[in-house]
Amino acid sequence: MIGYYRKNKTFSIDIENSTRINYDENLNLILNKILFIILICVSIPSVFINLFAIYRLHGNKKLSVFVFRCILHVSLLTTCTCIPFFLIELYFNLYFPLSLIICKLWLIIDYSSIVCLGLLVCWASIQRHILIFGPMHIKKLQSTLTFKLIPSIFALGFPLTWYSILILTCKYDKIILEKYECRPCFEQEKFIFLIDTLLSLLFPLLITITTTFFLLIRIIRLRLRLFRSNSKRWRRCKRLTRQMILFSFIYLIGLLPYVLTNINSLYMFWPTINLPWYIQIANAFTYVPCCFSSFLSIYAFPEIWKNQRKRRHHHHQQQQQRQNSLRTNRQNKKTSFTLLSTVAATSSNEQ
Repeated sequence: MIGYYRKNKTFSIDIENSTRINYDENLNLILNKILFIILICVSIPSVFINLFAIYRLHGNKKLSVFVFRCILHVSLLTTCTCIPFFLIELYFNLYFPLSLIICKLWLIIDYSSIVCLGLLVCWASIQRHILIFGPMHIKKLQSTLTFKLIPSIFALGFPLTWYSILILTCKYDKIILEKYECRPCFEQEKFIFLIDTLLSLLFPLLITITTTFFLLIRIIRLRLRLFRSNSKRWRRCKRLTRQMILFSFIYLIGLLPYVLTNINSLYMFWPTINLPWYIQIANAFTYVPCCFSSFLSIYAFPEIWKNQRKRRHHHHQQQQQRQNSLRTNRQNKKTSFTLLSTVAATSSNEQ
C-alpha cells in the first residue's frame, strides 16, 4: 500500500509538472503573438514618420537639434534592422531560424544601437544645461563641429566596439532542426554581465534621470525670475526643456524594465521578474525608445510641420534685414565720420 501510494503521488506530481509546463508554453506562445502584432502596428508607421522628421530637420543646423537628429537616425536604423529579426524570433516562439552569422550581426547592431540611444539621450540632458545656463564662451565652443562630432562618435563607437568583441567570441549550441535561441553568451558570465549592465545601461540611465530632474528644477526657478520679462528667452528655455523631458521619459520607460531584469538575474532580489513572460516583455520594451522617438519628435519640434518654402522665405527676409541694418550702420558711421572731419576742418580754418 505504501509503494502504491508513493507511485500515485509521484504520478500526480508528474502530471502537475507537465500541465504547468504546457500552461507556461501556451502563455508564452500567446504573449509572443500579442507582442508580434503590437510591434508591427507600431514599427511600420514609426519608420515613415521617422523618415519625414529626418527630412524636415535635415536643414536645421541648430546645436539643440543636432543630437536629436542623431537619435532619429539611430532609431531608424534599429527599427529597420533589429525589429524585423525580433519579429521573426517572436513568430517562431523565441527560436531563431536564420544562420549564426546573421544572429551575431543582429545582436551587435541591437545591443549597440540601444546603448547608443542611451548615451545620446544622456549627452543631450547634459547639453541642455550648457545651452540654457552655461557661460557664453562655452556655448560658442558647443557650436563648433568638434563638439558636435566627438559625443556622437563616442556614443556610436564605444558600444559597437564593446559588443563586437563580446558577441563575436560567442559559441552557440544548435538545437533541433537547426533552430536555436539567439542570445549573447556573455550574459552567462556574471562579472562581464555586471560590468556591461553598469557601464552601458545603469550609469547612463542614472545620469539622465538626475540631470533632467535638476534641469526641471532650474527651469522652474528661471521661470520665477523671468515671470514678467524676457518672454522670448523663456519660450526658448521651455522648448529645450520640454524636448529633453519627453525623450528622457520614453528612454526611461524602455530601458528600466530591462535593467531591472538584468540586475535581478545577477542578485535574485525579486523572483517574479525571472519569469519568462516578464523577461520577454522587458526585451520588447527595449524597442520603445527607437519606435516612439519619431512620434515624440513631431510634438517636440513643431517646425517639422511648417512649410519649408515659408521657412526659407522667412530666413531670407531675416538675412536681408540684417544686411540692410549693417549697411545703415556703416552709412551712419561714414556720415558721422565725415561730419566730424568737416567740423574739425572748419574749426581749423577759423583758427
